[in-house]
Amino acid sequence: MVWWTVLQNVLVSAVGAGLALLVKYLSERSSQRHSKEQAEMQNAFSMGATSHMATVAFNKYTDFCEEYVGEISRALYALIQDGPAYRPIDAVDFSSIRRKWALWLTRDIEVELDRFEDGLLRIGADAQFFGADGSPEWNEQGAKPIIAYLRDTLGVEELTALRKDLVARSSKQPL
Repeated sequence: MVWWTVLQNVLVSAVGAGLALLVKYLSERSSQRHSKEQAEMQNAFSMGATSHMATVAFNKYTDFCEEYVGEISRALYALIQDGPAYRPIDAVDFSSIRRKWALWLTRDIEVELDRFEDGLLRIGADAQFFGADGSPEWNEQGAKPIIAYLRDTLGVEELTALRKDLVARSSKQPL
């Protein structure tokens, strides 16, 4: 009987040790896989954020945004000052800017800019730019929804959040 008890204890201990080793192996493997995936994601992020092409594309897009917003500002200023009946917006100015920077614009941005420009060109007849009483809102308050829509279309909020996140991450990195 003693040998049987000893044999049972040895077998139970061996099975327990084997299970403990298996759990440890699986845990380490999972941890290694997670570390590898994290390193790959960090590498992809670093390559995307610091590659020459990414930098050029971002800078070209920024240049487009500055030029386009400048033209929108001129058009809105004219609308606020004179109203649409006195000085209609010229679509040629917008399309020439977009043609100049076409390579650096995504399809989604193009579609949204088409909608934006169409609304802006029809501003005299488009109800979204009229006040509650039906009168045209040709003041800065009336321009705010236009600017907000353009800000959304150009991704200003997302780019600002990304920049803020990158600055916060880089300031936490040890030198």
